[in-house]
Amino acid sequence: MSDRKNLNQDDRNAKAQVFGEEPDPSGIHRTSDEIYTGQEYQSSARKDEKEKKDSVIKDILILVMITLVAGCLLGAAYGVTKNPIAQAQAKAEAKAQKEVTKDSYHFETLYSAGASGGDEGQPISEALIEKIKSTGLSSTSVTKIDGAYSEDGKLAGYVITARDPDGYGGDVELMCGISPNEDGTVTLEGISFLTLTETAGMGMRAKEDEFKNQFSGKKLKEGELILYTKSGASKENEIDAISGCTITTSAVTDDVNAALITAWELIGDGKEAQK
Repeated sequence: MSDRKNLNQDDRNAKAQVFGEEPDPSGIHRTSDEIYTGQEYQSSARKDEKEKKDSVIKDILILVMITLVAGCLLGAAYGVTKNPIAQAQAKAEAKAQKEVTKDSYHFETLYSAGASGGDEGQPISEALIEKIKSTGLSSTSVTKIDGAYSEDGKLAGYVITARDPDGYGGDVELMCGISPNEDGTVTLEGISFLTLTETAGMGMRAKEDEFKNQFSGKKLKEGELILYTKSGASKENEIDAISGCTITTSAVTDDVNAALITAWELIGDGKEAQK
């Protein structure tokens, strides 16, 4: 009886192999609805793969939609805030211009970075950029040069905007007023910050009058630049560093010196034009 049973099972396994089915190792005869062909397994695998692909495509579409919506919202926010930001910046610059000059009636942009003429003035020359770098101010840049005019229309001096990226908290950007004198010297009228994000109670003391006023009224000889000291300023071209804030002091001084170099170049060019 057992031999007959085994023989029947062997017959079934042999038939299964003929039809591409797996032999039944259990020795238990399965009904037709329990037997799956290789084609059915392949069909099931293809179905799983398609579902995975559909899921990936769905996830990608969701991410694309989120990105598009976020982009539209950012664009709308920029459109709403663009003009107010520009107006606030223009107001801050106008206030700074007044702070760093005296007896100036109006201002006119002569040069600016990336300018294409018109109200933006002319582009800042490569010669000036290289001149500033050659003095060791490799990372400091002059971004705008305004002419300061008296009420009778005469050029009374310059308001020069300079930026140094090496402050302790990032960019240190300021406006510097400089006036030429008849004896060939220049007077440093003062400085006013446009960007200063230093540490509160430390580098931010650069905004205090005790530090800022050191730059006001200094009369400098041709080519002379500002130096900072920790032992007490004793010369006309020296200022006292902010205690414990050498990095901030250095960034401010670099901005002022870039402005002075620019002024000396402009004055020199004016002398050449008068010959």
